[in-house]
Amino acid sequence: MRPAHAMHYLYPLFALSSAALAAQSSTQPTRSTISEPDVCAIDPKARVSDACASYAYLNELNGLVHGYVRSITRQTDFFSYYRLNLYNKKCPFWSDENGLCGNIACAVTTLENEADVPPIWRAEELSKLEGPHAHHPDKQERKEHPESPLHGELGADVGESCVVEYDDECDERDYCVPEDESASAKGDYVSLVDNPERFTGYAGMGAHQVWDAIYRENCFSRPQQAQTSSNMGRPFHPFGSKLSGQPGQAAMDLKNVMRDHGRQLAMQTGGIEDHMEFEDECVEKRVFYRVVSGMHASISTHLCHDYLNQTTGRWSPNLQCYKERLHRHPERISNLYFNYALVLRAVGKLKDHIQDYTFCTGDPTEDARTKHMVQSLAAALPGGPELFDESVLFQDTLSAGSGIALKEDFRNRFRNISRIMDCVGCDKCRLWGKLQTAGYGTALKVLFEFGNGDSTTPKPLLRRTELVALINTLDKISHAVVAIGRFQEMMAEEKLAGSKTSPKEERPNTATKPREPPKEKKPIDQDSPLSDVFWDEWDRVWAAYRFVLKGWLKFPSTVYEILLEELSRLYSYWIGLPVEQRTWEFRFPTPDEL
Repeated sequence: MRPAHAMHYLYPLFALSSAALAAQSSTQPTRSTISEPDVCAIDPKARVSDACASYAYLNELNGLVHGYVRSITRQTDFFSYYRLNLYNKKCPFWSDENGLCGNIACAVTTLENEADVPPIWRAEELSKLEGPHAHHPDKQERKEHPESPLHGELGADVGESCVVEYDDECDERDYCVPEDESASAKGDYVSLVDNPERFTGYAGMGAHQVWDAIYRENCFSRPQQAQTSSNMGRPFHPFGSKLSGQPGQAAMDLKNVMRDHGRQLAMQTGGIEDHMEFEDECVEKRVFYRVVSGMHASISTHLCHDYLNQTTGRWSPNLQCYKERLHRHPERISNLYFNYALVLRAVGKLKDHIQDYTFCTGDPTEDARTKHMVQSLAAALPGGPELFDESVLFQDTLSAGSGIALKEDFRNRFRNISRIMDCVGCDKCRLWGKLQTAGYGTALKVLFEFGNGDSTTPKPLLRRTELVALINTLDKISHAVVAIGRFQEMMAEEKLAGSKTSPKEERPNTATKPREPPKEKKPIDQDSPLSDVFWDEWDRVWAAYRFVLKGWLKFPSTVYEILLEELSRLYSYWIGLPVEQRTWEFRFPTPDEL
């Protein structure tokens, strides 16, 4: 168990800093503390489109919560372990055995000994419930009595949510396929601290197939009442040209409502709005795409920030990776910030739910500390639509039930994304893909199914795995925002170093040094003496002899260098990295070189 006193000193400091930030954000927009040189059309003072906060405000808020969220996910037993079916689920969409990752970095270290995990995650603890006093309630009982599904049969001092099994059957309000928490399920215990998300080398056709399938889930079909004959069944492409056909009036009104709401907040705070607008019929589809793209951007940020240097064998940031995957695509960075605002809003919305939630790790002191930390985090986040306003979504009134149908389509498509994660060939990528998909699904579930301050609205069940996934997903996005700031600082340092280097100080590249032109020899006149002709021929023979002798002496080292280069190219091809061009070739020397 973690020491209980390790985090006590952070509570008052965190609360004081959050209160100061909230007061500052209500008067004027904050300025980012992260240097942002050349961020390709992203102004720190601009508001994140489709959200209600600026980049600068999210950066400053992240400066306060990042260390606190990281301590929750690393120093509490409840949030540092996860139980999931990692190896025993087959891909329901295709069979691709060639997409498996054979790199050691793809492997996941599972906990084979249940004594190493908190008691609440152990199958033997779950199986203790069956007996003469109580039995596992069915789905209907859990739905009718979410707080006490066992009707108090185990005693008033027993937290029933700690012992009730939850299967992987989807509730009608779930946005992802849940993990099976029952004792009889085939689950694997994983320490999230011991299996960090980092570069694994998983790439190639298998990885592209997974992401292509995920992005294809964004192709919504409008409800029949709202469709027109010109755009029926047409797939949506967020970065393509403008769609033909006239979108529904309600969809356009909803889009204008979201835009006007953001502009109003920007005017009130003196801020500006970014230009990352996506051409789409309705904001719900745009939100779906931005969640998927933001998740992709967050994963790419972690891979680039924790990249294996094959020369030194150390994990370090890879600036070139960041340039190719993120810096040249500002819309991806915008989507990452959008996800951060969305998940922060979901965690803040849970402040009332957390008060009645029972954290069960087997240690009452640890449980109380964990609950206090999560409550402090949720209470410190801004309330209301300061970060993201979910109340304007799924309000299409063009026809009865069109908003409900769109919401159901939204929910089903996100469930399919959670199923696609079982098709990932890399074990570690599959672990973090399933966990973060569950985290985003939980955030959407909280935003759209927990009501907007209405205490009479029945709230859906929130499983252990969902809460763990949500907080760990928040930690991943928060760390990605920090990593983006570090990469931007590295970009600024590289640009500054380049401006200070003069052409005279640059060293020539010896690896690509051009071959010196052959020395011109004066032609021999016909009237030259015989000795001159003899020595001229002698020079040619001696040059050829030296060339052959030097080639044989350098042959072992040349073969060694070629072998090293070819092994490196073969390894890069095997793990899916770009294969570099050869620096050697077979050719015969020219007469001039002889």
